[in-house]
Amino acid sequence: MEKKSEQAKVREPELVFYAGSTLLEGPHWDAENSLLYCVSIENNMIYAIDPETGEVRTYLTDGPVGCAVIDQEGMILEAEIGGIFRINPKTKEKKQVTKAHDDERMRYNDGKLDPKGRLLVGTMSYEDTYEGEAALYAIGKDGTVRTVLDGLTLANGMGWSPDGKTLYFIDTPTKKVGRYAYDTKTGEASFEKYIVEITDGSNPDGMCVDPEGMIWVAQYGGGKVCKWDPETGKKLEEIRMPVKNATSCCLGGKDLEYLYITTAKDGETEEELAGGLFRVKLGK
Repeated sequence: MEKKSEQAKVREPELVFYAGSTLLEGPHWDAENSLLYCVSIENNMIYAIDPETGEVRTYLTDGPVGCAVIDQEGMILEAEIGGIFRINPKTKEKKQVTKAHDDERMRYNDGKLDPKGRLLVGTMSYEDTYEGEAALYAIGKDGTVRTVLDGLTLANGMGWSPDGKTLYFIDTPTKKVGRYAYDTKTGEASFEKYIVEITDGSNPDGMCVDPEGMIWVAQYGGGKVCKWDPETGKKLEEIRMPVKNATSCCLGGKDLEYLYITTAKDGETEEELAGGLFRVKLGK
């Protein structure tokens, strides 16, 4: 028990950034420039944060923005209400790449680059729940769109095994993390099995995979981020958050020594730091 309490002390989250966001999401580490990108979905805003200096650069979007990542050319690739856009981070020049869907009931949600540089981005409904109407799309570098998974309800976190052959994906209402065989040549995914089930009443939201192949899952409503072994399904670690809604996480820092965690307000309680960006130092 003593060892556990020591570990919890080491993992205490520190607040990195706060701008009163209702729903802060999609942390993405830009290793080239040592910047942490994240999106404030309902504030139509992309943030590029220097965690060491506190300097913040903002990019306003036209309507809710689901995700923003840095592509292999160093451009911001983001999904907002009008489709998929590419933004020059220096000049802020913005060009539309494509549109993955035309369903006005749905918005873009979590998105990440796959091992070959495709953007995989999922959808969810704005208000009502439309069971089986969401999807996960792959956006090629040339703007081609292909449906990777359909029949989803709330497409959420994803990540790849270190060898790129396995995709982990969360359709939140299932309360499970699914494992899929992933073909990096084609971007096709085929379901294999569920590897983690969240049973404490909270919802699995965003996630990431560390260099050892372990998965970290943010639990919305659960006030925590948990580390799991995808081979055994065993929970390895639990990081308690100072707010109820952890939305997503990613590894960052020079040696990927930090776990960055985005959070959200719940519209009910007055949690002082909800909607902020946190980080915890990993390692022993």
